[in-house]
Amino acid sequence: MRIGIMAFNEPDEVMANWHPTADWLSQQLHRPVHLTPLTPSQLDEALTKQSIDFLIGNALTTVAFKKNYGTSHLLTLVHNRVRSPEQSIGSAIVTRIDNNLSQWDQLKDEKLVSSDPQAFGGFQIFAATMATKGINAYRDIPKLRFIGFPQQKLLQMLLSGEADIAVLPSCVLENAVDKGLVPANKLKVVLKQPHPDFACEVSTQLYPGYALTKLGHTDHKLATQVVASLLQITPDNPAAQQGRYQYWSAPVDDSPVFELLKQLEQWPFVTNWQRLLHNALPWGASFIFALLLGYIHHLRVKRLVVKRTQALSAEITHHQYTQKILLEQQQQFYRAQRVLLTGEMASGIAHELKQPLAGIRYLTQGCIYRLDNTQTELATALNKVINQVDRAQTTIHRLRTFCQQTSDYQHCDLRTVIEETLTLMQPEFQRLKLSPKVSLQTLPVFADASLMQQVLVNLLRNALDAMENVPHKSLVIDTGTMGENIYIHITDAGCGLSDSALERLFFPFETSKPQGLGLGMVICKRIIEEHKGKIDAQHANPGLTIKVTLPLNSQPA
Repeated sequence: MRIGIMAFNEPDEVMANWHPTADWLSQQLHRPVHLTPLTPSQLDEALTKQSIDFLIGNALTTVAFKKNYGTSHLLTLVHNRVRSPEQSIGSAIVTRIDNNLSQWDQLKDEKLVSSDPQAFGGFQIFAATMATKGINAYRDIPKLRFIGFPQQKLLQMLLSGEADIAVLPSCVLENAVDKGLVPANKLKVVLKQPHPDFACEVSTQLYPGYALTKLGHTDHKLATQVVASLLQITPDNPAAQQGRYQYWSAPVDDSPVFELLKQLEQWPFVTNWQRLLHNALPWGASFIFALLLGYIHHLRVKRLVVKRTQALSAEITHHQYTQKILLEQQQQFYRAQRVLLTGEMASGIAHELKQPLAGIRYLTQGCIYRLDNTQTELATALNKVINQVDRAQTTIHRLRTFCQQTSDYQHCDLRTVIEETLTLMQPEFQRLKLSPKVSLQTLPVFADASLMQQVLVNLLRNALDAMENVPHKSLVIDTGTMGENIYIHITDAGCGLSDSALERLFFPFETSKPQGLGLGMVICKRIIEEHKGKIDAQHANPGLTIKVTLPLNSQPA
């Protein structure tokens, strides 16, 4: 069991006075009792840590700590020098014998000392009495000092001249004289108030004295046992004799203490801002910490936003650059496509004109053979026709030779070519809201990648044109190897072709498009055959499937 003792003297003296009482309780309760002398500041810490179960202190402690610590007044101590426990303690204003102080207002000009601002008899009763006279002891006495404990030290300061006035609990001066600590004729109490039944001189009203207080966390059964044990102490008990008290009594009226607190403007009559601040401090610290974390998070988010903005800016710049490169590639591809178309047109025209021009030449030569020597003018005209036919054939041959591209064959992977082509065609896919289903494998070939890309673009564009007005669009690209060959199958869900159109799909100038030239599939067929491959088409349900077959890593002849 832990008991705290309000200590205004040396701790050893306090322990000596209360040790017999602790021994009595230990014998009665059959349990160890631990005593702890506490100054007012130490008392606050002990209550906060719940390091004591009971407190023996002045009547003010029960009232002052009731709200925060649930204190309960159990017993009142009856001192040797008092007859009524309701009037046990007051404040004594002590000065030197030669000081003629007779008015409370004169205290404002004196060098005044006290032990502690929280000392009940040592200062607070005095401060309350000053308040009734319109004087604020904390503000109106500029030379007020708090010296600390023990209280006898204040008497020595009076004797040495360090102070003019000492505010002490009642009977402190009388006890010091009895013990021979100060001379009997050197100090006196001034501004005395008459209390006939009180054995000591006092300057203020009297209040209840020491009390036994139970802390809120203390078990009530233990408190009952303690009360029963203390009530058995009689005046002749060693505990009472050593502690300088007569006995313990039931709690007395402590309403004057409430009046004192009202005069001092302390709790419960005003808000205890210090305690409120102490209780709110953890929450305030948590709130500030949360604000700090929030601010740090804000800075982090702000930094991430800046970094992300920079990244987006860089990404936009890169995207713009990529779009520029892609547009240039598309333009280059279209130029190459036009050249290729021109070459195919020249080939087609040459093929179609070759036989008529040859026939014209042969017929003209036959006419010349049938002329006689007298028909010189007609022979001259027919020879000019032959010359013009030869000239036309030479011009067509030169045009065809000029438009033909030189192929650049090398080992490559058609999977990469297909992926690049899909990227090139991405705007068309987005326009039709189409996502091709692609199954790609590694496709090693020896080919002209540029020509193969032209083939793929032609095939994909034809597939997209066929699905222009189809509600359910689908495009499947399947690749793989089969024996010594690789294959590429492109299947669309377009309008398809009739049987007759399918048969003439690879003929020049055969087209189902209103503005088509009919050379696209011819170009594809020529390029694939140049690579020693095959291209074919067949009906799908719905749509059309184009099948391209190429040899693995085979070099063209």
